Amino acid sequence: GNTREKTWMDQHMKTLHITKENHGAMKEYMRGLENVRSISLKDQERFTSPWTVEMADEEKFERTVSLVGRLLRDDIQLQALYHMFVMMCPLHRVENTMQVDQALAEVQVKLSQLIYRYLSTKSDLNYTKCGNLSENSGGTRASSRSDETSSSIMKMSEGVDDLNPDEKTRLLISLVDDLHDCVDIMQNRSLLG
Repeated sequence: GNTREKTWMDQHMKTLHITKENHGAMKEYMRGLENVRSISLKDQERFTSPWTVEMADEEKFERTVSLVGRLLRDDIQLQALYHMFVMMCPLHRVENTMQVDQALAEVQVKLSQLIYRYLSTKSDLNYTKCGNLSENSGGTRASSRSDETSSSIMKMSEGVDDLNPDEKTRLLISLVDDLHDCVDIMQNRSLLG
């Protein structure tokens, strides 16, 4: 979702799972690569079409990645909340006892409410890991390229930027099963095995 960033390093600094500590540890190995452009899914050999057994799986994977990427973008707090929510939602194929576990269901409800409240109350400004402000709606402090999208994958999800908090929360929740299916696509329905 951060393909609009100018560099790969900027892109990583707006991603939850790549921390400042990761960058510090890799700094020696990354010399000279600081200005490499941002990387899209399509830049990776692993995702060069055809890479799935069925073309419909490839299309679903790309559409899901595009939607989740655009909805979460560089909002690290939202990335963290959504990551927790997805991890608390088991696959539909798991044992029925886990699916109907009351405590798990309560955690899911609380996390979905947190996501909604966060989206309802957040300002247009996001704090990045490096402590700088970036503005979502085209203001003067924006640290990324305006709304241009250099990735063909991200163009698949145009039109979701103007969702209200309720619509965005509902869409994120509805994408959980698709995310689980994307894992299955990569692990079991990929040509690369």
